[in-house]
Amino acid sequence: MNSQFRKRRLLLIDDDDIFVAIAKRTIEKAGILENFDVFPDGEGAISFLKDHITDPESIPDFILLDINMPYMDGWQFLEEYSLFESMLLKKPIIYMISSSVDDADIKKAKDIPYVRDYLIKPVSVDSFRRILSFSEE
Repeated sequence: MNSQFRKRRLLLIDDDDIFVAIAKRTIEKAGILENFDVFPDGEGAISFLKDHITDPESIPDFILLDINMPYMDGWQFLEEYSLFESMLLKKPIIYMISSSVDDADIKKAKDIPYVRDYLIKPVSVDSFRRILSFSEE
């Protein structure tokens, strides 16, 4: 593992089993994650974050958020997240990740202050390495 990377925690919110499997393998190759949690919809992820709101060790450094999911999609997740984001003891960096190349989706995501960027699937090892090694320090 390259020593310039600090091990990070990631929360992947995506209902596409194939993408999740590919993402896991790709991220493992990048070798920069300590913990990797997956939720197939925004609802489970919101519950997880609320349950750990005062535990910065459990809050992920990064959230990769798909747009189109059942029960609670990415936009609904962000609406709910905005209601308690200020109470989180650690603020995750959120990337929207989607197969949608719709300019309206991209603009909407980039207009949300706590969304860092919009990534189009599939995501390469180099892209994962670039975004997951980002440091706020």
